[in-house]
Amino acid sequence: MIKPGARPLLEVANLQKFYPIRKGLIPRVVGNVQAVGDVSFSVAEQETLGLVGESGCGKTTVGRCVLRLIEPTGGSVRFDGADVLALSSGELRGLRRRMQIIFQDPYSSLNPRHTVAETVGDAMRLHGIVKSRAAVRDRVSQLLERVGLNRNYINRYPHEFSGGQRQRIGIARALAVEPEFIVCDEAVSALDVSIQAQILNLLSELQREMKLAYLFIAHDLSVVRHISDRIAVMYLGHIVEEAGTDDLFASPAHPYTRALLSAIPIPVPKRARTNIPLEGDVPSPIDPPSGCHFRTRCPLATAECAEARPPLVEIGPGHRAACIHLDRIDELPMPFASSLAREGSR
Repeated sequence: MIKPGARPLLEVANLQKFYPIRKGLIPRVVGNVQAVGDVSFSVAEQETLGLVGESGCGKTTVGRCVLRLIEPTGGSVRFDGADVLALSSGELRGLRRRMQIIFQDPYSSLNPRHTVAETVGDAMRLHGIVKSRAAVRDRVSQLLERVGLNRNYINRYPHEFSGGQRQRIGIARALAVEPEFIVCDEAVSALDVSIQAQILNLLSELQREMKLAYLFIAHDLSVVRHISDRIAVMYLGHIVEEAGTDDLFASPAHPYTRALLSAIPIPVPKRARTNIPLEGDVPSPIDPPSGCHFRTRCPLATAECAEARPPLVEIGPGHRAACIHLDRIDELPMPFASSLAREGSR
């Protein structure tokens, strides 16, 4: 939930994405992969919402459905009041100037046959932002400098750059059409830790200067903490907890969130900590467990958890969690989460 009084830029309600499973000589649908079950959230203007969870939980699918890079099975997506899912291809092209994406893999997301000038400049020409070739090159050069690259790199090809430099080119490409909202899809996960910090700082600077809103998708809570205003935690296609960043780290209310926090590496090895081990593997999205999807790995699970999927309920201002045992959450340890919250507020 966005802060009271804030203007929502993106509103997602009951988003679903199922992939049909077909078998037989004459293929027929025998089941569905439930990539995204039922997801709702909002992102305010100039806000960053972090979307976190284990690999395969549906984070990337959510980001791509929001941009209609893939078509959702159900639900609604509204951007600045416009119904994204109802737009024609021509109308969608105009809206995509305002909505962009930074992809996860800086190696495969750039065309190896295109120079930096072509990679960054093509979108400008497509949307008619600049028309002359000289104006395009001048604008690309400015963007390269803004993301920390030498403007003389404009005629180079992707194989001539490191991973961090390629991701900066990807950021420049996203900024080329002057968007208002950017999906950062695991934008730093393929980079070294020192480069991750540089890219996170760059994204924060760009957000302040260009008044951007981000949907920051990641699996690392320690990374998300540094850039997000709010965090939504996903598990097997559903959001299980959503809160402001400081609130989430100070008082995580869902067992899965506490388990994720306990797995973050400790910066001071001698500090006492208590891990919350999760038994078993993530269930298959083809046949998820009944009721609460997390119950098969949850240390607080009871037979009641299998009866119905718990809804997100508000437990504090802007803090929601989906668990029928919220009153028992303090049975799980939380020393490490508390220390992280204190460090993050310094």
